[in-house]
Amino acid sequence: MNTRVDSPWYASGDFAMSTLIYTIHGFAVFFFVFWCGMWCVHLIAFIWSHWKLNKKVNTKMVDPEVPLPGVSIIKPLVGVDPNLYSNLETFFTSTYPKFELLFCVQEKTDPAIKIVQDLLDKYPHVDARLCIGGEKVGINPKINNMQPAYSSAKHELVLISDSGIRMKDDTLMDMVSFMGENVGLVHQMPFVCDRSGFAAIIEKVYFGTSHARIYLTADCVGINCPTGMSALMRKKLLDESGGIKAFGCYLAEDYFFAKSITDRGWKISISSQPAWQNSGFCDIPGFQARISRWAKLRFAMVPPTILLEPFTECMMLGICAAFSTRILFMWDPIVVFLVHLLIWCIIDWFLLRSVQNGSVSFTKFEFVLAWLFRETTAPFLFIHALFSQSIQWRQGLYRLHWGGLVEEISPKVKL
Repeated sequence: MNTRVDSPWYASGDFAMSTLIYTIHGFAVFFFVFWCGMWCVHLIAFIWSHWKLNKKVNTKMVDPEVPLPGVSIIKPLVGVDPNLYSNLETFFTSTYPKFELLFCVQEKTDPAIKIVQDLLDKYPHVDARLCIGGEKVGINPKINNMQPAYSSAKHELVLISDSGIRMKDDTLMDMVSFMGENVGLVHQMPFVCDRSGFAAIIEKVYFGTSHARIYLTADCVGINCPTGMSALMRKKLLDESGGIKAFGCYLAEDYFFAKSITDRGWKISISSQPAWQNSGFCDIPGFQARISRWAKLRFAMVPPTILLEPFTECMMLGICAAFSTRILFMWDPIVVFLVHLLIWCIIDWFLLRSVQNGSVSFTKFEFVLAWLFRETTAPFLFIHALFSQSIQWRQGLYRLHWGGLVEEISPKVKL
């Protein structure tokens, strides 16, 4: 085919300019559609929070003619924080009729042993015991710590619950009530108890807004989202995968627990009660390190999140929305950005109250300050997670690899 060399299309560079314009408009359309999609995520999370969370114990799902299954509760412990005693005591006072408590401590000198022993003496009628020493079955220190308790667990259901979790007296009944015939795992959405201090407000705002929004939406559409803070599982399903020691090569064992269960056709379900985190230690650097560590784990396990996650954050998405609406509709970008922030903040306030199931313990002004701090620092935490390959967790330093596998760089605790 002959080309006209004297065509003004080529002579004036219109072809290159046209390509650039089409590219810019393509990005504008993408960001506008993504922006609209995120508002749908807001709506789904808010509706799902009302539908799924903070209901009365769902005893209708439990057949009164069928005996309730026994539950082995595994509590991995490392060190002591100011709330440890009261948090652990809530498990001793559970009204569930058939359970055992298995406390796991790695070191014989760990002060948590004294806390557990005091509770064992206070509640001699509760089926509970302490496992000391752990067993080296992989890289993950939590798995190593829990392995002896898991091996000796005698009930058909296993609840892995972090040390900082506080339980209501009917929480275990609530979780078991969602363990239907085709359900292999019941998890609790992470949230936090009311505590004093600005750092505590930031944590509550994060878990009740940004985290809750993605967590609830993922649960609604059936995406693997359980965390290991509080997860009830069928022991036979874990045993079929080789037991928890088969997951010792990962740091994010909770994700792979759920994956191994759903890959075999079993469903997962969310409990109507959130997991009430109540650690006695609360500071901003510790919170940010925790969020950064989770981001690194997500990047390693699900690499596509590297591309999508920044645009789910309020500030970055607001900039993209201002750009796209300017290109497509000639709207004022500053007005669009500010309105975006305002509406996002208001919706987050109502989502937080829905997850809280009532009023929060701080003012709207404190909420706005904590919300702004969380949203403005989120991009920096993402960048830090993206360019830092190592991860500090408990007493060890690790290097993550694609697929979630982990390599220990500098072990500090002999097992």
